[in-house]
Amino acid sequence: MTPGTHLGPYEMLAPIGAGGMGEVWKARDTRLDRSVAIKVLPTDFAQNAQLKSRFEREARAISQLNHPNICTLHDIGCEDGVEYLVMELLEGETLADRLVRGAMPIDEVLRYGVQIAGALDKAHRSGIVHRDLKPGNIMISKSVAKLLDFGLARVTPAPSATFEGATEHKPLTEEGTILGTFQYMAPEQLEGEEADPRTDIFALGAVLYEMATGRRAFAGKTKTSLIAAIVQSEPPPISAIQPLTPPALEHVVQKCLAKDRDDRWQSAHDIAEELRWISETGSQAGVAAPLAGRRKWRERIAWIAAAIASLLALAGGTALLRMHNDHAQVIHASLEAAAQETVVRSSPPAISPDGRSVAFCARGRDGLQRLCVRSLETAVVKSYEGTEGADAPFWSVDGVTIAFFAAGKLRKIELNGGTAEDVSSVRFEAAAGGSFAPDGTIYFSALSLGGSFAIRRISPGGPPSDVTHPRLNEGSLWPQLLPDGQHLLCFAGSNPPQPTDGVAVVSIDNGEVKRLMASASQAIYVSPGYLLYLRGAALMARPFDVQKLAFSGTEQRVASDVGFWPPTSVMLVGASAKQLVYAAAAGTADTQLVIVDGSGKNVQVAGAPARYYSPRISHDATRVAVDISDASIRDNGDIWIFDLKRGTSTRLTFSDANESGPVWRPDDTRVDFFRTGARNAFFEKAASGTGEEVAIPPDNTTPASLMFDWSPDGRWLLYDRFAGATNSDLWLYDRTTGRAKAWLTTPFDEYSARFSPDGRRIAYASNESGRFEVYVQNFPESSGKWLVSKGGGEGPVWSHDGHQLFYLSSDSRLMRVPVTSSNASFDTGTPQSLFEVHLRDFHGLTQYGVFPDGRFLLNQLSSEDSKPLQLVVNWTERLRR
Repeated sequence: MTPGTHLGPYEMLAPIGAGGMGEVWKARDTRLDRSVAIKVLPTDFAQNAQLKSRFEREARAISQLNHPNICTLHDIGCEDGVEYLVMELLEGETLADRLVRGAMPIDEVLRYGVQIAGALDKAHRSGIVHRDLKPGNIMISKSVAKLLDFGLARVTPAPSATFEGATEHKPLTEEGTILGTFQYMAPEQLEGEEADPRTDIFALGAVLYEMATGRRAFAGKTKTSLIAAIVQSEPPPISAIQPLTPPALEHVVQKCLAKDRDDRWQSAHDIAEELRWISETGSQAGVAAPLAGRRKWRERIAWIAAAIASLLALAGGTALLRMHNDHAQVIHASLEAAAQETVVRSSPPAISPDGRSVAFCARGRDGLQRLCVRSLETAVVKSYEGTEGADAPFWSVDGVTIAFFAAGKLRKIELNGGTAEDVSSVRFEAAAGGSFAPDGTIYFSALSLGGSFAIRRISPGGPPSDVTHPRLNEGSLWPQLLPDGQHLLCFAGSNPPQPTDGVAVVSIDNGEVKRLMASASQAIYVSPGYLLYLRGAALMARPFDVQKLAFSGTEQRVASDVGFWPPTSVMLVGASAKQLVYAAAAGTADTQLVIVDGSGKNVQVAGAPARYYSPRISHDATRVAVDISDASIRDNGDIWIFDLKRGTSTRLTFSDANESGPVWRPDDTRVDFFRTGARNAFFEKAASGTGEEVAIPPDNTTPASLMFDWSPDGRWLLYDRFAGATNSDLWLYDRTTGRAKAWLTTPFDEYSARFSPDGRRIAYASNESGRFEVYVQNFPESSGKWLVSKGGGEGPVWSHDGHQLFYLSSDSRLMRVPVTSSNASFDTGTPQSLFEVHLRDFHGLTQYGVFPDGRFLLNQLSSEDSKPLQLVVNWTERLRR
């Protein structure tokens, strides 16, 4: 199959997926002009009587089912020997893809559980046993769960049939054959026995368990150990993993997972009713509400038994259960962002002063990063328009206002219907946290051009002033006003990192710095007197005397596997006296370099998983230069070279500073890169690794941020320079004269610039329209101007022949634009979507490349990046005990 192929009246558009029973394509019904999904049985499979029978069985099964939670069958056909099913096209993600991000909120578990159970009930009443229920066969589309893939279904007469001589379809495979997916199989399936509706109920229990915990109910290193676990073992109680789980839900799942099918729920209808009842009567805190009077006494006993089991599990199964507890219960939960949003891992969450809400930054499907506030009581999430680009939010003392950083400015918004506004017109290159005083004064850390992070103060209506002064190779980040109102807790760091870096206290009166401890990240002060900080990935708490500005006790572990953003030395933690919110650590290997074909299918993996940044393909397409960063030293990176032909890698740079943004010279003999320091500096080195690094330009005095590209003739280096009022501009360094000059200076940001292969034009991204779009202008004079992208775009890359221009859309899709150009003219066609990508988000540096043969190199994110925030309620109880 290829795009444009016709099967009857259906035009194939693009592949959606593939499995053991064929390929699924997005297609267009040319008669009704609607989009559909077409499942095609491979030609070689059609010659296999057993597989063809299974395919036909799925068609018969779906045709009998008309239910809002079952994918609808529109048509069935055969064209030139190709058999296919035509089904409704579902936009969304599979439950399996959703569970990659972790456990689901209990309300979603119940809502989707009711829908899945309802779909199974409809199938069972129609005499159909699914036999392969699993997260991969459930689609979440517009907050509705849809049951898919009846390819392994067993069709029997409906239970209500009474006519004589009804023909029962024989099992698809011979006696003893195992069908389905191991992790969700019932014991009787594994023993080769015939499946019935209660077999699906076991699988439903396994799916509900995974939805509630983010973990599979049964696991094993081998198929043998997995089968043994399913047949002999019980999964850990859900409440031991998610204490907010209603005991009644625990009971429903446990009964679904009974080893003997006679001990399970006997119908999916009963499960749907139970889940619906739990959803209606359970409290918002996740603790079960009282039983309704209409419930039978046996349900009350089951509830109480489940509750006792849950409490015993929380106590470790060894302590006595006491009716009166002197301490509040420590509760753990996951906090999802709003639908289709991903929590930004470079920005720490912030809990409101009353402990009832948490502010964080999330990126939506439109690619824009906004301020979000989630209620810790009602689970309602609100995303605030006008806060695009928001970073590092912090609350006012009264909890009415949130300040944040965006577009080089300090901004704020009132949550009771206000609009976002600038706190000051002063611009800066980067920011690292802030803190409100009771009188409305704001203390914040900002990076000025050519300097380092310094703490500044701005009173309502007044200009900013310095509390600390930028000093070469040293800075003060993440200030927090202490209760005495005279000192700021902060992180005092250097670049490159030094052993003296760590947590410090700064006097507001004279800027004097007192160092408290060595650390790789900042600390947070929490009443009634603790400092929270990291030891590796462990979050520690230590008593702190605010009057003496000194520690007053020993440290204790609060949480493990806590996230950290090395570039700005910030732990991804927010805390109040009772609530603790943090992002889980992403690990040291959070991206993978992969090579994909034109449809997005992986064809090669380049190197082991690591922290990759800004990969760049050599002009001869045989090597890749890339920054590999070390999370243990504040994400400082070195440049490495991957040889794609030999499958080898060599390290090019060895300094303690951070090197990134590699750019190949036109002849591929040398690699240029920038080194982060007090003043970002450009260097070059032979791609072979021999010889010394050479500064560019020789005097190395041109303050710059990122380098983007060399002109094809090797004369001009195109780079980015932050210029205060005009933001990030595009500059040129002339290698023949050793001088630099501005090429494009505007009040907006310009990034990710690339020369066309003929050297006549430059493509770049700019936010002059309010969001980033891709533009092209003539070179050397910045005359003419063409808008290339549509609806948002960044990271333009030319094809090697210059006839196409690629970019990333705002909804994370790789786009292709045909280009027609000559000396005097330039024209582009309509942008075409190729496939969705999940790349590292590092603004300004492009995270993909294009090979001459049409393949792509992607710096692809791992699933760790989309983990939900973690909540711990009553976290200080652990310290008291």
